[in-house]
Amino acid sequence: MVAAATGFPGRSRRRPHGCPATSRRYERRRPEKTPLHKIISENLESWLEWREAAEEAAEEAAEEAAEEAAERPVPAYVEDELRGYLECGLLCFGFARARCTTCGQGFVVAFSCKGRGVCPACNGRHMAQTAAHLADHVIPPVPVRQWVISVPKRLRGFLADRPAAVAVLTKIFLDEIERLLLAASGGTPDADMPKAARPRLGGISFLHRFGSALNHHVHLHACVTDGVFVPAADQADCDAPPAFVPARPINQADLAALTERVRRRVIRWFRMQRLLDAAAAAEMLAWENSGFSVDASVRITLVDRGVPSYFRSLEHLLRYCARPPFALERISVTRDASGRIARVRYVLPRHKAANWVGPGRGRKSTRPGASGVVELSPFEFLDRLADLVPPPRKHRHRYHGVFAPNHKLRKAVTALAIGNIGKQRDAAAGGHGGDGHATGGCSDAHQTPRSHDTSRIAWAKLMARVGEEFPLECPNCGGDIRLIAFITEPGPIRKILTHLGEPLEPPPVSPCRGPPTDWGELVQAHDDREAVQVSPDELPVIDIHGL
Repeated sequence: MVAAATGFPGRSRRRPHGCPATSRRYERRRPEKTPLHKIISENLESWLEWREAAEEAAEEAAEEAAEEAAERPVPAYVEDELRGYLECGLLCFGFARARCTTCGQGFVVAFSCKGRGVCPACNGRHMAQTAAHLADHVIPPVPVRQWVISVPKRLRGFLADRPAAVAVLTKIFLDEIERLLLAASGGTPDADMPKAARPRLGGISFLHRFGSALNHHVHLHACVTDGVFVPAADQADCDAPPAFVPARPINQADLAALTERVRRRVIRWFRMQRLLDAAAAAEMLAWENSGFSVDASVRITLVDRGVPSYFRSLEHLLRYCARPPFALERISVTRDASGRIARVRYVLPRHKAANWVGPGRGRKSTRPGASGVVELSPFEFLDRLADLVPPPRKHRHRYHGVFAPNHKLRKAVTALAIGNIGKQRDAAAGGHGGDGHATGGCSDAHQTPRSHDTSRIAWAKLMARVGEEFPLECPNCGGDIRLIAFITEPGPIRKILTHLGEPLEPPPVSPCRGPPTDWGELVQAHDDREAVQVSPDELPVIDIHGL
């Protein structure tokens, strides 16, 4: 019935979160057995040395001065991410002890690295936590539409290393979306209308630095309310809930007009910043295919929003927008005769299926069931992985419109979210908003902060919400599991792991390997004569016991 009403294809729905399946049990992850861990542990040191040697060779070729030497070829935060992943989920670096309150069965839970770009487990936790927080405590029960924009390849290089360009593109894109939604909802604000009384949208933008084929592709995803919020008539009471005016359906003409306005404003900004000259800007404006692509085909209605485990629900859309740059299950390796990793294969999703070989693209296949593959060497794979790691202390999603931290309507709008029902009294008393951040407007001298931060959700609840498996449920008797200790000292760690039969040392990290060398090419000069070093197979056999 829901599929017919929304136009989505029918699909069986799993049970919602909070009702974990009894047939599934939580099992501790073992990252050391995954292909990603083996790729990094076997090639990290050699790759770092290779990148450093390549950088030194480039500096010598360019004849740069010593005081103008470039920084380390691999950024420090990328190396820290890779080394931190090698320690994530391993019991030998520390763990938490848990015990069943019913049968007394003991368990151990390894620590995580809390990385931002490499570790699939930590990225998955961030994805699920962000989506759950936004769906429960930020976005009220209104229709939501996803907007996606990508720019021409000529401008993507500027977005990769200039945060100001990304900020301007985000502002222009959200401004044009708000302009379209205002016209689609039947209201156009007057020029003399106060800024606080104007209708505003509510949106969250996500910056993606990656494509579906492990390529560096900077583009934006935005989850925007499919309508605008109109402030209450009495502006003195900023806690009054605003009225939501839904927008009419968006058609292709609306998208074409929005894309053209965004294109002209973005190119004009690049021209003003002298990143493009007048000839290049005029050439881009004259292109028949502008290179700017805007998509707004995904819309989440109120009918599907209340089913968290449905594949077209709001929470699934937010997980898609906050997803990590790659999927672990799509990575596989092939080894050569010596046992080393020769090629890394990454399978593309079905809707992006194509035949990929190395850095170039072959023929593209769009038939159902087609499976494209990206084949890379280990060093090429690490190069792409390093480009996809987000820089530290940079936000990966931002709030706009009434969701902005300093907007006067944020407190009243977020109070309508599903997870904040019953907390309006706290908001009216002058507390913080539904997401744990202070809001502007209607200040109270007796504000009291919340006792907890709603943006942080317990690890066990996230596991039950995503995978329908509750990790704090004993697999033997079904009782509750409680954490009793955190083990960080080497002595107790070794004793407990010896008792459990777990390895006491982490998987070895392969040392740096030199370039392959042929024995016939090793020639040494000695006393002005050439001496050829023979192969080890040709050396005489010496009996060391007879010496």
